[in-house]
Amino acid sequence: MENKVKKIVSTMLSAVLCVSLLSGCSGKSSVSSNVDTDLVVKVAHASSEESSTQVVCEAFKEKLEELSDGKITVQIYPNATLGSEAEMVESLQMGTLDAGTFGRHSAIDKKLDVLNLPFLFESDEQVEKVLRGEEGKTIREKLNSIMADNGIVALGWYETGFREITSNKKIESLDDLNGLLIRTPSTDTLIKSFQAWGAAPTAVDLSELYTSLKTGVVDAQENPYQLIYSNKLYEVQKYLCVTNHLTIPNQLVFSEKVWREYTTDQQEMIEKAGKYACDKGGEYNIEKNSTLMDELKNKMTVTYMDESSIQKMKDIAKENVWPDFINDADTEEIVKEIEKVK
Repeated sequence: MENKVKKIVSTMLSAVLCVSLLSGCSGKSSVSSNVDTDLVVKVAHASSEESSTQVVCEAFKEKLEELSDGKITVQIYPNATLGSEAEMVESLQMGTLDAGTFGRHSAIDKKLDVLNLPFLFESDEQVEKVLRGEEGKTIREKLNSIMADNGIVALGWYETGFREITSNKKIESLDDLNGLLIRTPSTDTLIKSFQAWGAAPTAVDLSELYTSLKTGVVDAQENPYQLIYSNKLYEVQKYLCVTNHLTIPNQLVFSEKVWREYTTDQQEMIEKAGKYACDKGGEYNIEKNSTLMDELKNKMTVTYMDESSIQKMKDIAKENVWPDFINDADTEEIVKEIEKVK
């Protein structure tokens, strides 16, 4: 009988030891019911260290390490070190990447393409209110809910600025877009818009853009001032045409699979750090975009799309592009609520 009891106790101790070893060897730090557990959060983006996405990541790191008294540390991976933006989305959904910041929300859910409709936003002030202001709270709740349905926790949104066209030929009217081989991200609204405007859009990831322009894979591209400058596109493009045709908001997001492993206290600290970081990113973009035109004028020839062409672009987009993306109750509500914000 005594030997039998000893055998049972020994078996139980072995099981406890195995569980402890498995917990200690897992890819993630073990999570307790308090904030004393050490964690490492990896956050990635595809832009350079001079970009607003880097500013967001550094602000996130600073605030989260401060809030956790150093118990949570953040490692930043810029320049698509951990993959392209499309690959980051997949990694977040699989739980192999903790966090990321980018504008590729349409890769998470096609409904989010409505945020990228041409000429949906009319001013920087409207974008700021929708993405970070009290006026846009219900809009963001709807957007965040769509992301949550796809395994992504949205920590916050921030503006990047309106997008302009750079090229190796002068552009001043809609006719100048005819046949233009222009790079866009793999965002359906942009691809369909430029097709409707007569251009020949080609999807190229941001990490490959500079090389694609330099080698002639594409002849033009479109991005906000900040990305044109931080990615040094002026080195491989002669002209910049101001169109303000569209803005693609950025978001700071977290893997829902990883999120579930954290305590409530840890999640709250990450949420606070995320809001802080997105506010910093938005403010940085506003400040940077307001001064970059003068710097870009010294490096490129700047033109402005004529007013009649801008009106034609708007009309074409609303007639031929918008209906493809406003196609259910969710997208209709999002667009209507954004248009109410002035």
